[in-house]
Amino acid sequence: MFEHNQLSAVEFGTMSDEGLIEALRAAHGAAAAAQAAEVFAVRELYRRHRAASAEPGPGGVRAGEFAAAEAAVALYVDEGTAGALIDIGLVLEESLPRTRVAFAAGRIDLAKVRVIVDSTRALTKEVVDALEPRLLEAAARTNPARLRQAARRWAIRLDPAGAQRRRERRQDDRDVRIRAVQDSMAVFDGLLPAPGAQTVAMRLREMSLQVCAADPRTMPQRRADALVALADGSGRLRCQCGRGERCPKPGAPAQPPRRPLIQIGIAAETLLDMREAPAFLAGYGPIDAALARLLAEHARFQAVPEHSDADAGATEEAARQRVGREIRAMDGMCRFPGCTIPAAEAEVERSGSGLAVLCSRHRRLKSLADKRKQGWRVWRADRDRMQWTAPNGDVHTTLREGARYLFPHTDIALLAIEAAGVQAFSSVPGTATVADRPGSVPDEPSPFTADRPTGEDLLYPLDGHIPLHRQLSRIAPEDDIPDDVTAHQV
Repeated sequence: MFEHNQLSAVEFGTMSDEGLIEALRAAHGAAAAAQAAEVFAVRELYRRHRAASAEPGPGGVRAGEFAAAEAAVALYVDEGTAGALIDIGLVLEESLPRTRVAFAAGRIDLAKVRVIVDSTRALTKEVVDALEPRLLEAAARTNPARLRQAARRWAIRLDPAGAQRRRERRQDDRDVRIRAVQDSMAVFDGLLPAPGAQTVAMRLREMSLQVCAADPRTMPQRRADALVALADGSGRLRCQCGRGERCPKPGAPAQPPRRPLIQIGIAAETLLDMREAPAFLAGYGPIDAALARLLAEHARFQAVPEHSDADAGATEEAARQRVGREIRAMDGMCRFPGCTIPAAEAEVERSGSGLAVLCSRHRRLKSLADKRKQGWRVWRADRDRMQWTAPNGDVHTTLREGARYLFPHTDIALLAIEAAGVQAFSSVPGTATVADRPGSVPDEPSPFTADRPTGEDLLYPLDGHIPLHRQLSRIAPEDDIPDDVTAHQV
């Protein structure tokens, strides 16, 4: 529709909604192609430095050592960013020729390229050759968060033994860090094994809902205060509604310590060590089969049938009794395109003749669309597919993500590849299980969603941004405070 150099001169105010969507796509493609040029240029700069500046021996210059520094000062970025661009360029040149071509053409952007690079870095050439075309197909129709989950799931299926080795090696990097920022504040972050991180996350969410609805704090503020409450030993948030004894949730005595829920969806054959399909850690995403079986050693189980009519024509009361075991397990996460809010944190909404899991924000969107107050149109195409038509007419189809883990044969077909003496197979139809860690409370939601985009997605370095307009503080689904907390309890 537009030449790339004409985009800045377009008068957007005179365009139709459909024209604006096309302009967005053209601009995004142009930006992606520009990103590719930047990556290839800094990679070539590194190669030239590497060829010209090596001085072996003590006190010598390591090959290519200052290429990142030169690029960083030219672009006014930190050297870590420049180094990451160099690394991505080298991997594309050495191992991912199809991805390099797609990136240069502007068909995929830097955020998706980084997902593909990170997901294939430690895989064998045979696995990469099988996986790269699938990843490029997925990249064309999904966002970086969903692409990252699919890439990890397929990599585990193709190379299960390698996935376990990579996970065990990566655990050695666990750490917790505190970084000072302006205005007497600090950033507290860390790298933890996924089960431990989810335990912390779910406990913070649980504590953030211990205050009454009049508490003025946003959900992010409650989570931050809950973390401090865990460290200082109080173990409970005090409500800040200002109503004193009239508060329905005053500073009640702290309850005895208990472990919040960690929920894992795993195929029966994988649980029984007959297959090596990835399992699904709710609120995180795919984990390797060995870790899932380790976590399941002291869990309690619920069987989930592949085909059930439990949701068809069910009464609301019957639905409430079934959603935790079947609907939530099969959907896995919010059914809105690109949303990764876990099913345990979302709500169950009737859609046509069945039920679907939606986070509070996208449940409201569907409700408004059903009343023709929004330009979106939503319908359930069949048991597995839910279709969303955007106001510009684009149709987006979402699938039951959890079912791809519980019943691996419903996932895309991948060739079996011999890896380190372990064969990766597809599962056969049957039943699956959902494992809950002991001492847990069913359906306790998590505040953090698997693979949410962060500042490390170089295309959108907005992590940590605080909205100036308060009405924007809840716009992210994970920061939305549910209108009715009891809606999450089934």
